[in-house]
Amino acid sequence: MATLWDRFDSMLREAEQLFFDFEFERALSQWASYYQITAKTEYGQILKEIQRLLKEIQPAGIASPMALLTAFRKIRHRFLERQIHKYTYDLFLNLLKKIYLAQFADHNKNNYLLHGIFNYLLQEYERAGKELTAYLQQNFESVEGRIFLGHVYLEVGEQKSAIALLTENLFLAADQLYEDDLYLSQFKLLFGRLFSETGRKNAAAWLLPFEAWYRNFLVFEPDDRFYRLMVQKEQNERIIRVKYTAAERYRHFVRCLFVAEYTRQFRKDNPRIILDEETYMEQLDSALFARYRKKRKPPKI
Repeated sequence: MATLWDRFDSMLREAEQLFFDFEFERALSQWASYYQITAKTEYGQILKEIQRLLKEIQPAGIASPMALLTAFRKIRHRFLERQIHKYTYDLFLNLLKKIYLAQFADHNKNNYLLHGIFNYLLQEYERAGKELTAYLQQNFESVEGRIFLGHVYLEVGEQKSAIALLTENLFLAADQLYEDDLYLSQFKLLFGRLFSETGRKNAAAWLLPFEAWYRNFLVFEPDDRFYRLMVQKEQNERIIRVKYTAAERYRHFVRCLFVAEYTRQFRKDNPRIILDEETYMEQLDSALFARYRKKRKPPKI
């Protein structure tokens, strides 16, 4: 025999089905009725979130792969910044997946980022991995491509490969990563501690690569293309020669660290590069360099 709570659950399911059928006004009316009957405070807020996102995203009007990708980025940003409830996020995510399958799954197979992300969301991990790898070959500096390829690696049990991608992202754009993009609890907890200590998100983000390296959390893999990219970015920092904020100083310091560490591991025939980077690191932050020196001895020239 159906209970009163079964009826309430049925109202939610009906609202969700109307939503997925693009009957948005009827769905909103059903959610409003559910909220009025149950008086659950969170559903009052969820209703406002759904209304706002419907107005911003205009799901029925998504007519291009870029519009779909933009909509996904928007809801992901809102969710990871804790601006919307998980219920709202899951609702729109499932709607976007439905739109992808209906309109774009067979559209322009060379749109590797779109297909890679949505195949990851659809748990088609082998396909997603191939597409995201192809995307990164063409868009080597993409933080987003690395983020989702790392998520794919985690899903298929290749944790070391995921951490290697995270390692690159930390040196490439630590301040662009959400907590979810740090993958594992040791990185998330470490970032939380650094944020608590510094009181500044960007400073904590750029200090994270050093602290993760210091604790042997990172995975360095031979990739001369990425090495050259980091060398160029580190040299560009020197050219600017401005008074650094804490975040900028940490960013420069850890990029010097990357060049030195990569050279130490994979380009051992050129120790003068290590010496040059270490000299500059000491100038940037003597206290941080003192901790670095405890772990790495000066190179033999």
